[in-house]
Amino acid sequence: MKKMSVLCVAFFLASCGADSTSGEGTDGVGASEHRVFVTSGTYSGGLGGLSGADSTCSSAASAAGLSRTYKAILSDSSTSADDRLAFSGSIYVVDSNDEKTLVAGSGSELWNTSSNDLTNQINIDENGDTVTADDYVWTGTTSEGGAQIDNCSDWTSSSSSVNGDYGNLDLIDSGWIKYGFDTCEQSFHLYCVSQ
Repeated sequence: MKKMSVLCVAFFLASCGADSTSGEGTDGVGASEHRVFVTSGTYSGGLGGLSGADSTCSSAASAAGLSRTYKAILSDSSTSADDRLAFSGSIYVVDSNDEKTLVAGSGSELWNTSSNDLTNQINIDENGDTVTADDYVWTGTTSEGGAQIDNCSDWTSSSSSVNGDYGNLDLIDSGWIKYGFDTCEQSFHLYCVSQ
């Protein structure tokens, strides 16, 4: 009888398990939290539009064993980052030791960096490693999450005669997302966030 009870308990745990109702979430953050990373790779401004940039984020996440859906923190001439991204909770970077560090307590804190700084840099890549070189990130986005003028022809051009706005992953003030602009043949990172 004792053996049967152990088997029943084992079956119950296997069938019910510690699923998403436990609040544990996936990818190193809670169920209502978001993971953000900067891509380990760099890319020209010809990203294939917003959908191509989102695919780049998804591919990087998948290759690193992450399971959520990831989108680029990027705006084009008709769609701003704050309109295309949804936040239900705090935003974290997660390092290779699975230690999570707060970046912003909410989407509104992420987009309000002209008044308030981020809590931490977004300088951890999809593998949990710190990015220490090539510190620029294509964004096309203001510190309030709105669209900028320079966006590499809606992220379809790698031309040296077209510009794109970028941020600096070393910064926690508004420069994290709006630092400068450069020609679109340059190779910069992307910021990616779980949705």
